[in-house]
Amino acid sequence: MRSRKLLKLRNYDEFITEHYDIIEQAVYPDALEVFDDSQLKLKDSYLDTIVRLTVVAEYKDEDTASHIKRVGHYCSIIAEKLKMANEIRDIIKYAAPMHDIGKIGIPAEVLLKRGRLNNQEFELMKTHTIIGEKMLEGSISGYLNVAKSIAATHHERWDGKGYPNRLKGEEIPLEGRIMNIADQYDAMRSERPYKVAFDHDKTVNIIVKGDGRTMPEHFDPEVLAAFKESAEELRKIYEKYRD
Repeated sequence: MRSRKLLKLRNYDEFITEHYDIIEQAVYPDALEVFDDSQLKLKDSYLDTIVRLTVVAEYKDEDTASHIKRVGHYCSIIAEKLKMANEIRDIIKYAAPMHDIGKIGIPAEVLLKRGRLNNQEFELMKTHTIIGEKMLEGSISGYLNVAKSIAATHHERWDGKGYPNRLKGEEIPLEGRIMNIADQYDAMRSERPYKVAFDHDKTVNIIVKGDGRTMPEHFDPEVLAAFKESAEELRKIYEKYRD
């Protein structure tokens, strides 16, 4: 079964190589402008392509399309609590699922490893943020520019102890700060080879109060407050799009 999985992953890598240019060909005006019917159709096609390519990337990490749907909704709700404009919330919602697109460049033996990564493997895994940023740079699309920012910064921490660049406070783009807490919530709720899934209440308690590994000072205080305000809605999203 593992051999079959690795063969599938090779095919998916080839798929990404052949079809990634679809994203760059889907050129349309900036997301904040008004679209006519033809532009709306192109936008819909573009967003559908992003979701499908992201499903491929997440499959390599043994995640699911459900995870992709959840993080986009989480970020949109948190952005709403932060009173961000509807247009910006829309961009973040569709850009957020691209956060781990850089994992395409991580060797399968690391992504598929059963159990915790050793230090060398973890350092390699961290580079998915840099790979994702490079994959998404140079686009004229508002969606991909925000996706690039999220891919690069969603593991940075408010206290400056994140990666890859140890950015601190408002050095981290707001979309990265939002994605960080959304990703943490979903990761804790999800089962992994090295951990059981936590329930909603335990997950929220860890994020809000800390458990030594995850601490509230890792998060922008305003984003943390918006997360607490959004907690019940996040629970409903997780249940709706549960694996």
